[in-house]
Amino acid sequence: MNAVSFILNALLFFVTLYIVASELRRDGRWNAERTKNALRFFTVLSNLFCALGAGVYAFCLLTGHVSQDAVTLRYLGTLCVTVTLLTVLLFLAPQAGGLKPLLTGANLYLHLIGPLLAIVDFLFFMTGLKAPGTYLWGILPVIAYGAFYLYRTRFAPESRRWPDFYGFNKGRAWPASYAVMVLGTLVLCVLFRFLKSI
Repeated sequence: MNAVSFILNALLFFVTLYIVASELRRDGRWNAERTKNALRFFTVLSNLFCALGAGVYAFCLLTGHVSQDAVTLRYLGTLCVTVTLLTVLLFLAPQAGGLKPLLTGANLYLHLIGPLLAIVDFLFFMTGLKAPGTYLWGILPVIAYGAFYLYRTRFAPESRRWPDFYGFNKGRAWPASYAVMVLGTLVLCVLFRFLKSI
């Protein structure tokens, strides 16, 4: 068993669940409205997805049998939190006037530490995907979330509509924003494939 990878994946699983669970509580109690609002964000969803993959992978390491399905799930989670990290650095930070407001409290872990742990483990300690084309699956979560976000912020009935909290539709620029996110994620998929092959 790769002890370093096991430790990193166990940390990703338990720390992420603890931090997200803490954020869903108010005054020491679970809060339904807070949960509903939190689960709108790709940041929260991507970190939970990554934690799921990390938990499955850590369990497989313990059993001594790591399936390709476990590796694929772990990769998809890593790709998702990498999208979160780069979106914060390249898109949200300039709008927020810098990184500081985006790296306070739980966001320090969700936006930076968690994604970096996932990336380091995947690139340096995990075995790669045996089917190279599987790397391209990384665009699927972004396509799905992007389409759902677009519907909820632009086309949903007014009573069910979300605010455009990511600012992707400023100046009605959602086609460009969506294209950039999907194409940028595709570039990440290719980059991960390249880095795992050297």
